[in-house]
Amino acid sequence: MRIETWNISSESGGFHFGRHGLGQEETAIAMPSDSLFAALVNRLAIGSGVQAVETFIAPFLLGSPPFALSSTFPFAGDVRFFPVPLVAVHDTSAESQAKDYKRVQFVSEGLFRQLLNGQTMTDVFAAALKPMGGRLLVSTDEIASLPAAIRNEESPVWSEEIRPRVTLGRVAQNSSIYFTGRVTYAKDCGLWFGVYWIREDDPLKIQLHNLFADLGDAGLGAERSVGFGVCKFIQKNALDLPDAGNQPWVSLSRYLPSEDETGALTWEKAAYRIVSVGGWLDSPSLRGQRRRSVNLIEEGATLGTVPHPIPGALVDVRPRYSGKADLPGHPVYRSGLALAVGWKGGLR
Repeated sequence: MRIETWNISSESGGFHFGRHGLGQEETAIAMPSDSLFAALVNRLAIGSGVQAVETFIAPFLLGSPPFALSSTFPFAGDVRFFPVPLVAVHDTSAESQAKDYKRVQFVSEGLFRQLLNGQTMTDVFAAALKPMGGRLLVSTDEIASLPAAIRNEESPVWSEEIRPRVTLGRVAQNSSIYFTGRVTYAKDCGLWFGVYWIREDDPLKIQLHNLFADLGDAGLGAERSVGFGVCKFIQKNALDLPDAGNQPWVSLSRYLPSEDETGALTWEKAAYRIVSVGGWLDSPSLRGQRRRSVNLIEEGATLGTVPHPIPGALVDVRPRYSGKADLPGHPVYRSGLALAVGWKGGLR
């Protein structure tokens, strides 16, 4: 399968990616697929109005999504990183190294391909370079493609810090200090994501690419009013990965199974984690309201076969209050559509 890839390069003071249930001083290091999709729809609503959003969303609701977005993941130089297929951690004989394996957040593309072919963390761990204190794994063939500062461990790929902020009371004008988390990426490092198109000639491509440019100018993530999130979306070379058709697969996105896909979770080698996703909605017609929470399957899940080329579903998470009309008066969609790549380990 051919995947269109994009790099995200920060143009300002880094990013703040909120994490449900945690304070502002906490930040994730990347933006998940459901948040990226929601941000694009929000920019479309602001720039073109409700009718444009309804037209854009219609094929997704009819069960014929034209594309799927991956979550964003780090890159360093020419090396892209991917989530660890969870089956590769579970299907291992080296119990003594389980803690080391669980520390790994991302693996390089070369290692990801090996894991897709059925190798386990036991097979690849020992020989790999382990920057960021073992949070990343890089194959020996890809070390030369890393920036020198990363290769020599003189700089981390990303850094997380807590920055002080001050707010003023509306009446007394008294000041209060609070803290906001920020993640920044080193030179020649940043985030990347993929787009899988059902049809390569889809006319929607132009609209989506324009939305990427608009989103970069508006800012990615939270705390945009203080300069966080301004970035550039840069299209890169396409990526070829195994097709997920009629075989087990690994998700590069957060995933919400549709009703006819729940059997994928009961496959004998299925390995996945579930995350509760909530937070605040951002609508041109209403702000300051909490979305309803939804449980999604995290990236790296390894699941059984499904009947659709793009698995998953959208869900309306607008708030609902007893005795009140639905707010904000229109659906608030969260994407549980997955960019699925084939896992061949079960075919050996």
